[in-house]
Amino acid sequence: MAKRNGSSTLSENVTKKLQSDILTGRYEPGFPLIVSELAKGFDVSVAVVREALTRLASQGLILQNPNHGFSVKTVSEEELNSIIEARLINESAALRLSIAHGDLTWESNVIAVHHKLSQTAEYEEVNQKLAVREEWSDIHRQFHFELFAACPNPVLQDICRRLWDLSEFYRHCSITQQSTRDGRAEHKALTDAVLSRDSDRAVEIFRSHIQLTADILFDNR
Repeated sequence: MAKRNGSSTLSENVTKKLQSDILTGRYEPGFPLIVSELAKGFDVSVAVVREALTRLASQGLILQNPNHGFSVKTVSEEELNSIIEARLINESAALRLSIAHGDLTWESNVIAVHHKLSQTAEYEEVNQKLAVREEWSDIHRQFHFELFAACPNPVLQDICRRLWDLSEFYRHCSITQQSTRDGRAEHKALTDAVLSRDSDRAVEIFRSHIQLTADILFDNR
């Protein structure tokens, strides 16, 4: 844990670590998050952990029950479909604007982060279970954010980023069922469409890319 240079900094560090652990599948859906145990593990005060958990609850990643404390959120097909619908509306618009306004520097950044993503191992075994590597998860986030980074609307970009974490929770929940998914091919196709400035093709690939998570997780195919 970082040096104690203020409870706010400590809380931010704990928030980021817990968020990463949830999104990389280290805490399963419904897993109880005991404040005292987390405080001991992070070597911080109960107040710091409680603040971090409250932040994550406001982001929709964990549940806060007055009688039962905190727990990782559970999986809901209805919620995932709502998230996908919201991402398709907002992120498709941001992607189109980014393609329209992106310059050569933006193109170079897309190429660079895609190359890094394609060369980074996605999975590792944690406690005899398959889990997404934190390094890959961070690069994956950078890749998707870079695609709409040239969008000139900062409010739209912020909406896309907030929807991302909610969507990632479900993607990580589906990893044990993704043996037939070729994520590298999906990212390559999306990159090619973006760099060729084909907005319609890019949005079509993006739509299929994020819908596949729901199809895998809830066996809707």
